[in-house]
Amino acid sequence: MKKLSIATSIILCGVILFFSYTSWKEKLATAGLPAEPATAAAPAEETEQETAAAPDEPEDIDLERLTAEMDEQVQELFYNRKEQDERVELLIVGSQAMDDGQPGYGELLADALDSSYSGFVETERLSFDGTSEEFLMSGPQLSAGYDVVLLEPFTLKNNGRVEIETEHLHIQNVFGEVLSAESDAVLVLHPPQPIYGAQFYRTQVLALEEFAAFQGYAYIDHWQKWPSTEDLTLKDYLTEDSNPNNRGAETWANALIAYFTGS
Repeated sequence: MKKLSIATSIILCGVILFFSYTSWKEKLATAGLPAEPATAAAPAEETEQETAAAPDEPEDIDLERLTAEMDEQVQELFYNRKEQDERVELLIVGSQAMDDGQPGYGELLADALDSSYSGFVETERLSFDGTSEEFLMSGPQLSAGYDVVLLEPFTLKNNGRVEIETEHLHIQNVFGEVLSAESDAVLVLHPPQPIYGAQFYRTQVLALEEFAAFQGYAYIDHWQKWPSTEDLTLKDYLTEDSNPNNRGAETWANALIAYFTGS
């Protein structure tokens, strides 16, 4: 029995020595090979992907210079969003004149805002071919949390179809929808394009400016940048259908850009 136990121990020792020797030879064989990539590299790659996917933070901007031409309530909103580390959500609403020209004033303004504010202002555009009444009946989505609404209230389309007082009521309805989602939102009004020989239409535009002043809405009088409605050279800014051509769209856009960027 004792001899059997000794024999078993000898066999076990032999087995252990054999596996130890084999393991040692394998280590020697692989000693000269290049090391495999560390598994820690995977999380680093994942971090880079996550960083690339994250939205860019707005660059440092000179808000005092950019907002210098704004009405006080618009300027204040821009400062508030900056302090809250939030972007300004701006909606441009108006007739299809927004898209007339190559490009139209809406696209020119959006591009200028993106360039000037380095992502701090995010812009959407909503054009509609119809009166202010038809626009409201179409059920536009205005309660998406917009901070600033730049509205051309379809005044030319309303000419002879919608009364001045009714148009003003429609403006308040539009802004009410916006306020339902963003209680400190601001409204900026501006008229459609001027047309040569305007008569009652000019009265509508003057009434719009007076309404904006009475309600405390911001107002951009871009007509000052166009030739007078009695000046034949105004036709050089418009198509045969009295819509803005390239020159007209640029004139309109430049006035809006100056308001929103101070330049």
